[in-house]
Amino acid sequence: MKLFDSHIHLARLPQPLNLARSLHQAGFKYCAVACEPWEWTALDEIWEKAGGEGWLEGCGKAYGIHPMIAAKIACDFDKNMADLRRRLEKDPDAQTGEAGLDKRYEGYEPGGVQEEIFRAQARMAMEFGRDLQIHCVGDYGRVIRILREVGFGAGAGTGVRPDACVKRSRPVFHRFGADAGIVKAGLSLGAIFSIHADSFRKKATREALALIPAENLRFETDADESFVQDANETPQQFAEKLVQTLSETINALP
Repeated sequence: MKLFDSHIHLARLPQPLNLARSLHQAGFKYCAVACEPWEWTALDEIWEKAGGEGWLEGCGKAYGIHPMIAAKIACDFDKNMADLRRRLEKDPDAQTGEAGLDKRYEGYEPGGVQEEIFRAQARMAMEFGRDLQIHCVGDYGRVIRILREVGFGAGAGTGVRPDACVKRSRPVFHRFGADAGIVKAGLSLGAIFSIHADSFRKKATREALALIPAENLRFETDADESFVQDANETPQQFAEKLVQTLSETINALP
């Protein structure tokens, strides 16, 4: 089975360079997501070294600002958005995000700083024709509304691009956990739904998964520092754990 993890935080994992080698040897491909400025830099360093060794064939990366840090970086908003723009310009294949809304963190209220930073990243994804990795804990309906307001879904399902020179951006609902109504709304925007083990917890989400066409499905581990249970695991053992976790998620889909 060919495995692709659509959302992994490589730079947050132990011995990431050696892990990249072990994942390459296992045939495990992924999108490495970096969701705050220090992580962007760390991922770039890993990418330069691992890419030179040929360990990243079939892999990609994403740069974004997670809602958990939106309030903290708001004072440097212009600087961080300019840095994000430079990284997307440098890598024409990089996705945008992880971006979105999370009710557990400051600035979640309508019109708050989380929404401001999410809108800015959504617009940037549209401008560059990049997929947008979306984090949502709270209000999927508000996320859908914002995506529509910035232009996602224009021409979706019609075979017509807004600009023939620019790839159409797609929302990627990371660690998807909503219901059938959001699936239908997301499909109208050309969305991808990234399935995590947690996606099977709620009955409404389990039922909604049956409505998603196979071409709109992805699978993920969302592995970060919280995924580490044993500090003594070798990169090879950790790679095996990732393979097992992603395989179990894929096989859990009805």
